[in-house]
Amino acid sequence: MNEQNNKHWLDNPATPKRLWLGFTVVLALLLIAELFVTHHHKGFMFTYGFSAWFGFLVGGVSILLSKGWKKVLKRKDTYYDE
Repeated sequence: MNEQNNKHWLDNPATPKRLWLGFTVVLALLLIAELFVTHHHKGFMFTYGFSAWFGFLVGGVSILLSKGWKKVLKRKDTYYDE
């Protein structure tokens, strides 16, 4: 076996683009499918596309919080060498 055959599928440079495309298609299909769902409850949680925008909002907030934590917890590269 050569090294090319042992390469993991996540190491392929085209994989992130394919994953983004796949997730975007799934999201679009779910938004289209939600047009055919009848919500029997009232409230903002049952509005059209709630799961999509709420997930996007929570993901964005998580990224911002992680950047803040990075500044608090980050150590120098030589921290364990000292």
